[in-house]
Amino acid sequence: MKKLGLLFGAFALLSGSSASAEEVVRRALVIAHNGSDDPSLPDLRFADDDGVLWAETLQRLGVETTLLVDPDEATRAGSRPVLAGARPPTPDEVKREVARLRAASLADDELGRQTDVLVIYVGHGNTDEAGRAYFTLAGGRLDKATLYSDVVDPLAADFTHVIVDACRASGVVGSRGGQTDAAVLAELRGMLAREQLATRPTVGAVFAESDDGETHEWSRIRAGVFSHVARSGLMGAADINGDGRVEYSELGAFVSASLKGVKGLPARLTLHAFAPTREPRRPLVGPAPRGPSLTLPSGFEHSRISVEDADGRRLADVRRSEDQYVLLRLPERDVYWVRTPTAEARITLAELSTGVPRMASREMQERGPAEEALRRGLFAVPLDKHYYEQYVAAAGLVPVDLARAFPPAEGGTLPHLMLRGPQTRQWDWGLTALRAPLGLSTIAAGPSVALRMELRPFLYYGVRGTYALTAEALDGLRLHRATVQGLVGTEGLYRTPLFLEAGAGLGLLALTKDSLRMGDSTLLTTHAAAGVTGTLAGLKLRLGATLSADLVTLDGNNHWDPSYGVELALRR
Repeated sequence: MKKLGLLFGAFALLSGSSASAEEVVRRALVIAHNGSDDPSLPDLRFADDDGVLWAETLQRLGVETTLLVDPDEATRAGSRPVLAGARPPTPDEVKREVARLRAASLADDELGRQTDVLVIYVGHGNTDEAGRAYFTLAGGRLDKATLYSDVVDPLAADFTHVIVDACRASGVVGSRGGQTDAAVLAELRGMLAREQLATRPTVGAVFAESDDGETHEWSRIRAGVFSHVARSGLMGAADINGDGRVEYSELGAFVSASLKGVKGLPARLTLHAFAPTREPRRPLVGPAPRGPSLTLPSGFEHSRISVEDADGRRLADVRRSEDQYVLLRLPERDVYWVRTPTAEARITLAELSTGVPRMASREMQERGPAEEALRRGLFAVPLDKHYYEQYVAAAGLVPVDLARAFPPAEGGTLPHLMLRGPQTRQWDWGLTALRAPLGLSTIAAGPSVALRMELRPFLYYGVRGTYALTAEALDGLRLHRATVQGLVGTEGLYRTPLFLEAGAGLGLLALTKDSLRMGDSTLLTTHAAAGVTGTLAGLKLRLGATLSADLVTLDGNNHWDPSYGVELALRR
């Protein structure tokens, strides 16, 4: 056990050293604008709200963020703290902020620090009379040339990540200058297409587009659908391997899965995710500092969860698979509402860290066909490992390491063993058969029971008890063996049915013959097992090969007595 502790300590130190080496300074420029310079296009309703939520989300994730937005009256009435330092999204303010970010990146470079900059745009996209695509600013435009020459290229960051939510705008663009809608959409897409990024190996992009004239703002969440889904993913819903970082493949798969179930709308969103070619696994966000977090452990009974604040702003959504662990890092609020389709819970900021919320029943509301299509379809498909692997293969992205089993502690990347709320509990009731101890030429068999609890995805701990009795051996001699052991193991790694576990504890070894009784009730015992889990005729079974060793005393001398066998257990 002492050696095991030293091993965990060495692993933690190595993880800490790696984390320090990978430290990155992250900054963000958020540009949000409701208006359009085209009289035929109505103003957007929630681009400014999206800008505020983007700024709050990125700040919570440890990203130094500047917000350029001209909030409408309803948004100003919300009095969000990030609005205090906000400036209007004019071309001059954009250039001023880009110059500041460039200076900061160069200063970090002198100090040997890596820098990443996120550029977020939410607003109208359009094409001019000549068919050139652009994004709308207050009193100006960002076209294909200025987007790169005035914003992306001058940033001097090691990596730049561009996230654009102009899909709503591309959807409402009609025919201009004789072009068809398809040509307009193709021109807008070309601003961030893979070909455009090919000459910039340190720049990545994530954006969505709609395929006809319907917008994708949803009044129920007071936000654009794509922005809301992308923010939810970055908060942790997309972190499929639980390492605290969200990479392009993870965010792309999460957004794709979340939008896949939406049916019955005239317009459909299509996602595009292009990772930087120089480092395809460069994360968009890294381990977040300590702050408000909602833990949804594996085994939590609800799969579809929404988080709102007291003013009804939707902060995050997630659709979990049954065995998925999710840690959502939330912008700070005094009160949160955690809701599922059938239940809800009111949680204060202080209560958020105390464990899994207790849910009470809620009433359902239906609000028309478009609302119902989004309510039923959005986040209808969970991001499980099977969907993730299919998406990554189709999108041509580099996958994350799904062997990572330890979500990082808040504020760092060290693996931690602290449990958060109820974990998945697995009872196994089995039968064991093993070579009889002490070299007896017979088999010992008997019942076993084990309780295994998930510590992290693919990793569990627990306790196991066994009793085995030999058949009668020479001269009517019987041997009894009973053990109680602590366990640690792994199961389901790399989507396989295999398991591997080890344990240690105390045992009793006794010999009986008629009225004669003798034995050792304080022996040390060890256990190791490897095998498979599966379902047969509707029963969940666990079959493994076992190896045990008992420290026994014979003739005044201690020695290890090994024994091998098999175990078949029924899972409950």
